[in-house]
Amino acid sequence: MTERTFRIYLGAGLFLLLYISALNGNTDLILYYIGILVFEGVTSWHLPKIFTAIKNKANHNEFIEDSASSQNQTLTPRIPFEAESAMRLVVALILLIPLFFSIEILWIIPWFVASMLLLAGVTNICPMVMFFRWLGFR
Repeated sequence: MTERTFRIYLGAGLFLLLYISALNGNTDLILYYIGILVFEGVTSWHLPKIFTAIKNKANHNEFIEDSASSQNQTLTPRIPFEAESAMRLVVALILLIPLFFSIEILWIIPWFVASMLLLAGVTNICPMVMFFRWLGFR
């Protein structure tokens, strides 16, 4: 599984969770989703890498470096933190904002995030990851 495919799953899954939470008013599933994003962002154990390793039955050292991300690197990274991990942490933070503030107009933020994740997966262009790489993230 590539990061592109995983972004499609992230966006579609968030759409589904937002729809379910809109029907019953319970946001527990979205909090679990945010927890998964924070876990992936902090530990750099990304599910696409794990699924690829399981599929290929490779050892741990072979799937640490993603081949797609190593091809896109033209500059030497200044910050030893992955741009994909930073993207997951920022998405989790953006999704937490409407959950803690009860301003009614903030309902659009999670839907916007879901649509941008889905669009980033379909087009394979993620402006947030591009921005983090421009800042010097790995």
